[in-house]
Amino acid sequence: MGTMKPSRRLWWLSAIPLIAIAVYGGVRLRSARPAPLTPAGGLVDDLRASVKDANVIIAIMDAVRADHVGCYGYPRDTTPNLDRLAKESVLFERHFSQSAETKSSTACLLTSQYCDTNLADGPRAFIPGTFALEAGLQKAGLRTLLISSNLKACPLYGIGNDFQESIWDKQLEALAKEGELRYSPTVLLRAFDNWLGKHSGERFFAYLHLLPPHYPYDQPDEFTKRFAGLKPVSFRAGGLPFPETIPRPVPEPPRLPEWINLYDANLRYSDWAVGELTKVLQEKGLLDKTLLVITSDHGEAFGEHGHVWHGRSVYDEACHIPLLIRFPGRRLAGQRVAALTESVDLLPTIFDLLRSRYPAKLIQGDSLLPLLAGRTDSVNQYVFSRGGGSPSKYLIRGSDHALMLYANGRWRALYDLRDDPGERTNVVAADPAVAEQMVAAFRTFAEQQRRPPMDFLDPKAVMAPLPEVPEITMSPEDRARINRIADLGYVR
Repeated sequence: MGTMKPSRRLWWLSAIPLIAIAVYGGVRLRSARPAPLTPAGGLVDDLRASVKDANVIIAIMDAVRADHVGCYGYPRDTTPNLDRLAKESVLFERHFSQSAETKSSTACLLTSQYCDTNLADGPRAFIPGTFALEAGLQKAGLRTLLISSNLKACPLYGIGNDFQESIWDKQLEALAKEGELRYSPTVLLRAFDNWLGKHSGERFFAYLHLLPPHYPYDQPDEFTKRFAGLKPVSFRAGGLPFPETIPRPVPEPPRLPEWINLYDANLRYSDWAVGELTKVLQEKGLLDKTLLVITSDHGEAFGEHGHVWHGRSVYDEACHIPLLIRFPGRRLAGQRVAALTESVDLLPTIFDLLRSRYPAKLIQGDSLLPLLAGRTDSVNQYVFSRGGGSPSKYLIRGSDHALMLYANGRWRALYDLRDDPGERTNVVAADPAVAEQMVAAFRTFAEQQRRPPMDFLDPKAVMAPLPEVPEITMSPEDRARINRIADLGYVR
């Protein structure tokens, strides 16, 4: 038998995790998982009854960090409509996104797969056979609609291809009145209102992706004036824990601390849009016939740990996001859930509530229905979020500690959230036992991903090759639209 060349030997070593996955028969999940459907009885039955025949809406407020929302403790009056809605909803106090970037985070939410399993970052399409929320809900009898003001959360970037109808960019531009921008919340709301008028009486699932408070801050003057020139209540500058490379975040970034005032003004504009959405539903008699989910795709950093904008940081300001779920009939109104939850948990929760089956082998989140029904006080010991940058980084977030790992396999930062909620002091050397316990949890997590991110643990790790996927094809007109990404602050 001939000697294998070194390059081929490396390829085979890197392919072992993928081969193991193929032999296993799919995406391997956590070692112990609840059944796809929570057993009936008591409050479970009541909650399921409340959403029987209900519509489902997921409304995304882009780039909302939870600690700038009133019902999460922010002293500024940024979110009066969300605060009122929270009194009619269940509020999840410690909810986290899977990514600090829009496309990756949206992919995780719609598939209930982590970044290193759906592998849909950047220009990559979904792996063939990937199960998505919209396809499952269409099979369950709901008409599906996507309206997105962010090009990174629409079919142009391979997101939401299974929706029966999608409205974005040129369709939104056609609905804009003189002086309105295509990504204005008023245009999205108009598109949704028009769609409802054409589909009266049909049961539906709508994914609505508002742009605000994402840069650029094009809110009406009345919102800008509310905070202009004021001293932000929570501004504090910090430094990078390690000497990573930080590229310029946006073409013309506002100066701190006025950046925070503009962000809060735009958040107030986004909150206005949520209020208008609930009015539309109320006027059409749909609010109490709808399971309404309000959340975000990621947060926003303002220099607390050396990062600004989003995409790179995995500290709380970048990954801790709001989540409100309003049940028809205001079931569980005003309840607050302190357990750790994450975006991948939404898909199984919705299917569990609707008593609709889903392919559990392809899903990595957990249903939150046991939490809502009081049958458990925890579904996640840790939650996991991925950030970019050079090097990229991972968050392992527990109830008491947060651990950051870097893709060079060497840098680690541990924070004791009980004494240091602002994540300022790295105690990895002082608490090695806690750090190793969380590293072990990450290792288990990493081994269960389609492409295990072992480079966060070992600087010599040989990463498995990315599985081939169909290219996201774009027409010349589509490629021209990509230039509009610069309008949103993304550096191409």
